Amino acid sequence: MARVLSAIVFIPILIAALWYGSPVWFSAIAAAGILLGLYEYYRLAKQGGEVQGLLAAAATLAAFYFGRHDLVVAVIAALVIIELLVQLFTRGNDEDFSEMIPSAAIKVFGVLYVAVLGGYIIAIRVIESPIPQLSAKLLSLFFLVVFAGDTAAYYTGRTLGRKRLAPRVSPGKTIEGLIGGLVGNVVAALIAHFWFFPELKIAHAIPLALVMGTLGVIGDLCESMLKRGAKAKDAGHLIPGHGGLLDRLDSMLFNAPLLYYFYLVFMR
Repeated sequence: MARVLSAIVFIPILIAALWYGSPVWFSAIAAAGILLGLYEYYRLAKQGGEVQGLLAAAATLAAFYFGRHDLVVAVIAALVIIELLVQLFTRGNDEDFSEMIPSAAIKVFGVLYVAVLGGYIIAIRVIESPIPQLSAKLLSLFFLVVFAGDTAAYYTGRTLGRKRLAPRVSPGKTIEGLIGGLVGNVVAALIAHFWFFPELKIAHAIPLALVMGTLGVIGDLCESMLKRGAKAKDAGHLIPGHGGLLDRLDSMLFNAPLLYYFYLVFMR
Protein backbone atom coordinates (compact mmCIF):
# COMPACT_ATOMS: atom_id res chain seq x y z
CA MET A 1 0.00 0.00 0.00
CA ALA A 2 2.85 2.39 0.80
CA ARG A 3 4.24 1.86 -2.72
CA VAL A 4 0.87 2.80 -4.25
CA LEU A 5 0.43 5.88 -2.05
CA SER A 6 3.93 7.10 -2.89
CA ALA A 7 3.16 6.75 -6.59
CA ILE A 8 -0.12 8.64 -6.17
CA VAL A 9 1.79 11.54 -4.60
CA PHE A 10 4.83 11.71 -6.87
CA ILE A 11 3.46 10.86 -10.33
CA PRO A 12 1.13 13.93 -10.59
CA ILE A 13 4.06 16.17 -9.60
CA LEU A 14 6.20 14.67 -12.36
CA ILE A 15 3.40 15.00 -14.94
CA ALA A 16 2.73 18.63 -14.01
CA ALA A 17 6.43 19.52 -14.13
CA LEU A 18 6.86 17.78 -17.49
CA TRP A 19 3.82 19.00 -19.39
CA TYR A 20 2.85 22.30 -17.81
CA GLY A 21 6.05 23.84 -16.46
CA SER A 22 9.20 25.23 -18.04
CA PRO A 23 12.22 22.88 -18.23
CA VAL A 24 13.80 24.55 -15.21
CA TRP A 25 11.14 23.21 -12.83
CA PHE A 26 11.45 19.60 -13.86
CA SER A 27 15.24 19.93 -14.03
CA ALA A 28 15.31 21.31 -10.49
CA ILE A 29 13.21 18.38 -9.22
CA ALA A 30 15.38 15.88 -11.09
CA ALA A 31 18.59 17.51 -9.85
CA ALA A 32 17.36 17.40 -6.24
CA GLY A 33 16.54 13.71 -6.58
CA ILE A 34 19.88 12.90 -8.19
CA LEU A 35 21.86 14.82 -5.54
CA LEU A 36 19.95 13.10 -2.75
CA GLY A 37 20.60 9.75 -4.43
CA LEU A 38 24.31 10.56 -4.58
CA TYR A 39 24.28 11.56 -0.92
CA GLU A 40 22.70 8.18 -0.09
CA TYR A 41 25.43 6.48 -2.11
CA TYR A 42 28.12 8.24 -0.07
CA ARG A 43 26.36 7.26 3.14
CA LEU A 44 26.39 3.64 1.98
CA ALA A 45 30.08 3.87 1.13
CA LYS A 46 30.93 5.32 4.58
CA GLN A 47 34.04 7.05 3.26
CA GLY A 48 33.07 10.70 3.70
CA GLY A 49 33.91 13.20 0.96
CA GLU A 50 30.31 14.19 0.28
CA VAL A 51 31.15 17.89 -0.19
CA GLN A 52 33.48 17.63 -3.19
CA GLY A 53 31.38 14.86 -4.74
CA LEU A 54 28.10 16.77 -4.42
CA LEU A 55 29.66 19.97 -5.77
CA ALA A 56 31.04 18.08 -8.77
CA ALA A 57 27.62 16.47 -9.28
CA ALA A 58 25.87 19.85 -9.18
CA ALA A 59 28.31 21.21 -11.77
CA THR A 60 27.73 18.11 -13.93
CA LEU A 61 23.95 18.54 -13.82
CA ALA A 62 24.31 22.24 -14.69
CA ALA A 63 26.42 21.27 -17.72
CA PHE A 64 23.67 18.92 -18.89
CA TYR A 65 21.00 21.58 -18.36
CA PHE A 66 22.86 24.18 -20.44
CA GLY A 67 23.69 21.64 -23.16
CA ARG A 68 27.43 21.75 -22.47
CA HIS A 69 28.10 18.03 -22.35
CA ASP A 70 31.75 18.71 -23.13
CA LEU A 71 32.14 20.31 -19.71
CA VAL A 72 31.19 17.08 -17.95
CA VAL A 73 34.65 15.69 -18.72
CA ALA A 74 36.23 18.86 -17.34
CA VAL A 75 34.22 18.54 -14.12
CA ILE A 76 35.30 14.92 -13.65
CA ALA A 77 38.91 15.83 -14.33
CA ALA A 78 38.73 18.60 -11.73
CA LEU A 79 37.14 16.21 -9.23
CA VAL A 80 39.95 13.67 -9.72
CA ILE A 81 42.59 16.33 -9.08
CA ILE A 82 40.78 17.80 -6.07
CA GLU A 83 40.14 14.39 -4.54
CA LEU A 84 43.78 13.38 -4.89
CA LEU A 85 44.82 16.66 -3.24
CA VAL A 86 42.37 15.99 -0.41
CA GLN A 87 43.86 12.54 0.06
CA LEU A 88 47.38 13.94 -0.07
CA PHE A 89 46.86 16.50 2.68
CA THR A 90 44.49 14.57 4.98
CA ARG A 91 46.28 11.23 5.27
CA GLY A 92 48.28 11.27 8.47
CA ASN A 93 50.57 8.24 8.22
CA ASP A 94 51.69 5.38 6.00
CA GLU A 95 48.90 3.09 7.16
CA ASP A 96 46.29 5.66 6.14
CA PHE A 97 47.69 5.74 2.60
CA SER A 98 46.64 2.12 2.11
CA GLU A 99 43.02 3.35 2.00
CA MET A 100 43.73 6.21 -0.39
CA ILE A 101 42.96 4.43 -3.69
CA PRO A 102 39.56 2.92 -2.69
CA SER A 103 38.53 6.14 -0.92
CA ALA A 104 39.33 8.37 -3.90
CA ALA A 105 37.81 5.89 -6.35
CA ILE A 106 34.55 5.76 -4.37
CA LYS A 107 34.15 9.55 -4.56
CA VAL A 108 34.70 9.76 -8.32
CA PHE A 109 32.68 6.65 -9.12
CA GLY A 110 29.68 8.04 -7.24
CA VAL A 111 29.56 11.10 -9.48
CA LEU A 112 29.95 8.96 -12.61
CA TYR A 113 27.33 6.45 -11.51
CA VAL A 114 24.63 8.77 -10.16
CA ALA A 115 25.22 12.26 -11.57
CA VAL A 116 26.58 11.55 -15.05
CA LEU A 117 24.09 8.79 -15.84
CA GLY A 118 21.24 10.62 -14.12
CA GLY A 119 22.17 13.88 -15.82
CA TYR A 120 20.84 12.51 -19.09
CA ILE A 121 17.33 12.83 -17.61
CA ILE A 122 17.91 16.59 -17.53
CA ALA A 123 19.51 16.49 -20.99
CA ILE A 124 16.31 14.94 -22.36
CA ARG A 125 14.13 17.62 -20.74
CA VAL A 126 15.98 20.49 -22.43
CA ILE A 127 15.82 18.97 -25.92
CA GLU A 128 14.57 21.43 -28.54
CA SER A 129 12.76 19.82 -31.45
CA PRO A 130 10.20 20.67 -34.13
CA ILE A 131 8.12 17.78 -32.77
CA PRO A 132 5.69 19.39 -30.29
CA GLN A 133 6.66 18.71 -26.66
CA LEU A 134 9.09 15.98 -27.66
CA SER A 135 11.04 16.17 -24.40
CA ALA A 136 7.86 15.75 -22.35
CA LYS A 137 6.82 12.81 -24.52
CA LEU A 138 10.21 11.12 -24.21
CA LEU A 139 10.31 11.50 -20.44
CA SER A 140 6.68 10.43 -20.03
CA LEU A 141 7.56 7.33 -22.05
CA PHE A 142 10.63 6.89 -19.85
CA PHE A 143 8.74 6.97 -16.56
CA LEU A 144 5.78 4.98 -17.88
CA VAL A 145 7.97 2.14 -19.19
CA VAL A 146 10.18 2.04 -16.08
CA PHE A 147 7.32 2.20 -13.57
CA ALA A 148 5.15 -0.28 -15.48
CA GLY A 149 8.02 -2.73 -15.76
CA ASP A 150 8.90 -2.44 -12.07
CA THR A 151 5.26 -2.89 -11.02
CA ALA A 152 4.62 -5.82 -13.37
CA ALA A 153 7.84 -7.53 -12.27
CA TYR A 154 6.99 -7.04 -8.59
CA TYR A 155 3.49 -8.50 -8.75
CA THR A 156 4.34 -11.23 -11.26
CA GLY A 157 7.26 -12.28 -9.09
CA ARG A 158 5.13 -12.34 -5.95
CA THR A 159 2.36 -14.33 -7.65
CA LEU A 160 4.20 -16.70 -9.98
CA GLY A 161 7.86 -16.42 -9.02
CA ARG A 162 9.68 -19.72 -8.54
CA LYS A 163 13.09 -19.60 -10.22
CA ARG A 164 15.57 -17.17 -8.67
CA LEU A 165 17.17 -14.73 -11.07
CA ALA A 166 20.23 -13.66 -9.06
CA PRO A 167 19.96 -15.18 -5.57
CA ARG A 168 23.40 -14.02 -4.40
CA VAL A 169 22.58 -10.37 -5.10
CA SER A 170 18.79 -10.06 -4.86
CA PRO A 171 17.02 -13.19 -3.55
CA GLY A 172 13.56 -11.74 -4.19
CA LYS A 173 13.98 -11.39 -7.95
CA THR A 174 12.75 -14.24 -10.13
CA ILE A 175 12.89 -15.18 -13.79
CA GLU A 176 9.10 -15.11 -13.88
CA GLY A 177 9.19 -11.56 -12.50
CA LEU A 178 11.71 -10.58 -15.17
CA ILE A 179 9.43 -11.91 -17.93
CA GLY A 180 6.40 -10.18 -16.42
CA GLY A 181 8.35 -6.94 -16.17
CA LEU A 182 9.40 -7.10 -19.83
CA VAL A 183 5.78 -7.66 -20.85
CA GLY A 184 4.85 -4.63 -18.75
CA ASN A 185 7.57 -2.58 -20.45
CA VAL A 186 6.28 -3.43 -23.93
CA VAL A 187 2.63 -2.83 -23.02
CA ALA A 188 3.56 0.57 -21.54
CA ALA A 189 5.48 1.58 -24.67
CA LEU A 190 2.52 0.62 -26.87
CA ILE A 191 0.15 2.58 -24.62
CA ALA A 192 2.46 5.58 -24.93
CA HIS A 193 2.41 5.30 -28.75
CA PHE A 194 -1.38 5.27 -28.98
CA TRP A 195 -2.01 7.69 -26.11
CA PHE A 196 0.39 10.63 -26.50
CA PHE A 197 3.43 9.65 -28.61
CA PRO A 198 2.36 8.79 -32.18
CA GLU A 199 5.78 9.91 -33.46
CA LEU A 200 7.30 6.85 -31.77
CA LYS A 201 7.06 4.05 -34.32
CA ILE A 202 5.84 0.70 -33.04
CA ALA A 203 8.81 -0.93 -34.77
CA HIS A 204 11.02 1.20 -32.50
CA ALA A 205 8.83 1.14 -29.39
CA ILE A 206 8.90 -2.62 -28.82
CA PRO A 207 12.69 -3.18 -29.01
CA LEU A 208 13.29 0.05 -27.08
CA ALA A 209 11.00 -1.16 -24.29
CA LEU A 210 12.72 -4.57 -24.17
CA VAL A 211 16.17 -2.99 -23.94
CA MET A 212 14.95 -0.52 -21.31
CA GLY A 213 13.46 -3.37 -19.29
CA THR A 214 16.67 -5.38 -19.47
CA LEU A 215 18.82 -2.40 -18.51
CA GLY A 216 16.42 -1.57 -15.70
CA VAL A 217 16.85 -5.03 -14.19
CA ILE A 218 20.63 -4.83 -14.57
CA GLY A 219 20.64 -1.41 -12.91
CA ASP A 220 18.51 -2.74 -10.06
CA LEU A 221 20.83 -5.70 -9.54
CA CYS A 222 23.90 -3.47 -9.60
CA GLU A 223 22.42 -1.21 -6.92
CA SER A 224 21.50 -4.29 -4.87
CA MET A 225 25.11 -5.38 -5.17
CA LEU A 226 26.24 -2.01 -3.78
CA LYS A 227 23.82 -2.33 -0.86
CA ARG A 228 25.02 -5.85 -0.11
CA GLY A 229 28.58 -4.59 -0.08
CA ALA A 230 27.50 -1.95 2.43
CA LYS A 231 25.40 -4.49 4.40
CA ALA A 232 22.29 -2.32 4.02
CA LYS A 233 18.74 -3.34 3.09
CA ASP A 234 17.83 0.03 1.53
CA ALA A 235 19.88 3.01 0.39
CA GLY A 236 17.62 5.26 2.49
CA HIS A 237 14.13 5.67 3.90
CA LEU A 238 12.90 8.83 2.19
CA ILE A 239 10.11 7.25 0.10
CA PRO A 240 7.61 5.03 1.96
CA GLY A 241 7.47 1.56 0.44
CA HIS A 242 10.43 2.21 -1.84
CA GLY A 243 13.39 3.00 0.41
CA GLY A 244 15.61 5.88 -0.63
CA LEU A 245 16.03 7.95 -3.79
CA LEU A 246 18.83 5.70 -4.99
CA ASP A 247 16.49 2.70 -4.69
CA ARG A 248 14.15 4.41 -7.18
CA LEU A 249 16.89 5.72 -9.44
CA ASP A 250 18.57 2.33 -9.86
CA SER A 251 16.52 1.19 -12.87
CA MET A 252 16.51 4.71 -14.37
CA LEU A 253 20.22 5.48 -14.33
CA PHE A 254 21.16 2.96 -17.03
CA ASN A 255 18.14 3.92 -19.14
CA ALA A 256 18.56 7.70 -19.23
CA PRO A 257 21.60 7.65 -21.58
CA LEU A 258 19.89 4.99 -23.72
CA LEU A 259 16.81 7.15 -24.27
CA TYR A 260 18.86 10.27 -24.97
CA TYR A 261 20.93 8.54 -27.66
CA PHE A 262 17.79 6.86 -29.03
CA TYR A 263 16.51 10.39 -29.62
CA LEU A 264 19.75 11.43 -31.33
CA VAL A 265 19.73 8.42 -33.67
CA PHE A 266 16.02 7.97 -34.45
CA MET A 267 14.13 11.20 -33.70
CA ARG A 268 16.44 14.13 -34.25
